[in-house]
Amino acid sequence: MPLHYSPIYFLHYFLKREATQFFTSVAIRYLALGMILVFEPIYLYLYFDKSLPFTLLFFGTIHGLYGILAVYGGKIMAKIGLKHSMLFSHFFFFGYYLSLFFIFKSFLLVPLAIILKAFGMTLFWPAFHTDFARFSEKDHRGMEVGKKNIAMFAPLVVGPIIGGWILTVFNYPVLFTSVLLVLSASAIPLFLSKEIHEIYTDSYEKAWGRIFKKENRRTSLAFAFNGMEVAINFYLWPLFMTILAIQFVAMGGITSFALGFSAIFTLYMGKITDKLNRPRLLNIGSFLTSAAWIIKFFVVTPFGAFLSHTLYRICRTTAGIPFQTILYEKAALKGEEADEFIIYREIIINISRFFLFLVLAIFFFFVPKINFAFLIAAIFSLGFMLLGDLPKFKLRWR
Repeated sequence: MPLHYSPIYFLHYFLKREATQFFTSVAIRYLALGMILVFEPIYLYLYFDKSLPFTLLFFGTIHGLYGILAVYGGKIMAKIGLKHSMLFSHFFFFGYYLSLFFIFKSFLLVPLAIILKAFGMTLFWPAFHTDFARFSEKDHRGMEVGKKNIAMFAPLVVGPIIGGWILTVFNYPVLFTSVLLVLSASAIPLFLSKEIHEIYTDSYEKAWGRIFKKENRRTSLAFAFNGMEVAINFYLWPLFMTILAIQFVAMGGITSFALGFSAIFTLYMGKITDKLNRPRLLNIGSFLTSAAWIIKFFVVTPFGAFLSHTLYRICRTTAGIPFQTILYEKAALKGEEADEFIIYREIIINISRFFLFLVLAIFFFFVPKINFAFLIAAIFSLGFMLLGDLPKFKLRWR
């Protein structure tokens, strides 16, 4: 290849591959989300005058509304295509963060923010998971999942540090402006992608009926437990660090350091997931994740938060990579019904999060001990095993 080709040529060549376009868009998107992800629950917590119940009801309503709308997300992506669905979702996420930007000016921006984010999730996540399930290769799906997580985690390593610094030096409006700019840039690689159209055939009744089919019970429970455990980590762990009076920069550092270890470990787990027994790895990771949550329950200092969260991220990766690999394997095996399987999963995850936050909001109204949720997360972590093969314990009698 001639040496006089410009950097623009190499950039164009790099972005020609569909997988590269997908991962590049994901990486830029998660850089934006990494800047705000830890601090978004805290922002709403402060807006609701440090009320845990109202904060949880805000996020719970978003997930509940998305769970109801997920079927329509499948129909929309079938009509306009996967790439356009992800692309248009950015306008709603943009509106969501803009609503948060001005939320102190009018309470009406609270329901508007909920609706905008739910619509954005409805357009983005079904298309995102369907697209990945479609182009990831069966023999290397564990490695592909590892690459996807690297594309997500690597930006998340620096994102919280940048976000914490911006909050410390400036304020939330500057942070929201930065997030909006980076989030807009994440849509650029999608313009280069060739459009893909899926045929989504489920009616609303049929999609919800999948949840209660006898053959889907274990899978449905596994998805519910996984979704609720992730929600506790995303929303309640940052609030717990706030209650511990951890400063923004330190909070960003704790999150970034833990994600850094997780990102390094992710590639290793991606490789061995393709070589070893995936359900067995999932079982080991589930037990380790459960133990990590129990350790988090006893955290009382910023240093303890740092150590426990780093341990949690490593344990969660041990469970997360085989879990996601089995998930996408199941979706790919559905063939033309892969998108129906993804929508079924999205409904379960988000409806279960709605009921979880509703129950926790009521509980915290009477008992404001946020770390009790970590014990619940420890139980949920063991439920990951339902997606694979449950461990068999043999009793020996003498």
